[in-house]
Amino acid sequence: MLGICTSFSSVAVAQTAVTQAPTAGQPAATPDYTPVDHAGKPWRIAYIETRPFANYTATLVNMTTALHQMGWIKSIDDLPYKKGQVDSKVIWDWLAQQENGPYLKFMADDFFTFDNVKKEKFDGYADSIYERLDRSKEVDLILIMGTEAAERIASRPLSIPVMSMSTSNAMQAGIVQGAEFSGKDQVWAHMDPYRYKRQIDIFYDIFKFKTLGVVYDDDTAGRSYAAIYDVLEVATERQFKVVIENVSQPQKYSAQNKKKFATDLEAAFARLAPKVDAVYLGLFIGNNPADLAKELSPLTQRKIPVFAQQSNDVAGGALMSLARQNFAGVGRFNARAMVRILKGESPAKVRQIYENSPNIIINLDVAKEIAYRPRFDLLLGADQLVKAPK
Repeated sequence: MLGICTSFSSVAVAQTAVTQAPTAGQPAATPDYTPVDHAGKPWRIAYIETRPFANYTATLVNMTTALHQMGWIKSIDDLPYKKGQVDSKVIWDWLAQQENGPYLKFMADDFFTFDNVKKEKFDGYADSIYERLDRSKEVDLILIMGTEAAERIASRPLSIPVMSMSTSNAMQAGIVQGAEFSGKDQVWAHMDPYRYKRQIDIFYDIFKFKTLGVVYDDDTAGRSYAAIYDVLEVATERQFKVVIENVSQPQKYSAQNKKKFATDLEAAFARLAPKVDAVYLGLFIGNNPADLAKELSPLTQRKIPVFAQQSNDVAGGALMSLARQNFAGVGRFNARAMVRILKGESPAKVRQIYENSPNIIINLDVAKEIAYRPRFDLLLGADQLVKAPK
């Protein structure tokens, strides 16, 4: 892997990091992040995730790091994390074993994952989590990673605050009612409302395609994972056509039939290949990264560029991405929101928008294979150039 760290001047993007700007006409308030306990006891924290995913783990770890820097956590020495790790449970278990008092207590028995829960049993599982955490009053704050888990918990009449993080678009998924503020008394969600529009805009600026292909699972979560509403909005603005194919998310396939997802996704791309001149690849949680190059092969063979929503899919076989590489900023943003909520601010009054500075990633091997020669200024502006693994 070859890494080049430069500015991003070659691809102009209007939105960068947005934190807690004051409302027009009001003086800016400085939040107090000084650690406090909860009436002589630590604040009790629970965790829910949709399933193991590298972005969830990175978000949790960087939030933990920020809390340590703010004095809320004593030490993060020997935190069991490596970049790209998908297992958040090992992080949570480690946190639960640490003497982090007097401020925070990560509850050992209050880590929940919807992984391996059958789709038709999601609501029942969410009922049991809700009964344990909200109605029992055994925790003071719930952290949620992922769209599907947050959908099911945040829709309930909550008596304790919930923080939804690492979702594709919490507003489109109905987790919150607005981008800047949640509109729900007990719910807060990190929002980056222009993230996917930025990706599609830049992809169009580079290739000027006339027809864009998208494959997604046609349910609420699947449409959110594919950012299909953003795709269609940019298509209207830029006047290109969108061709759609549908494939179920990997978790909808039985354990005995996981390979069929890869076959179905490859077939969907094969159907798109003669109809489009570019493809936007959304999120398929649970897809085997080792299968991606073959899944994309119908497009590669026809020299069709693929822009991946997720940066790790570039190493797997997509041409390029514009994605978050450093979770430190969003981790700090989430930690500050958490502290404000613990110290008594309503989640509905804590601003939610944080937009990361963009990072462009290009797979040079794929570029060569599809006979694409990136402009020199684009190469200079790339934050990372990768080659396919040998």
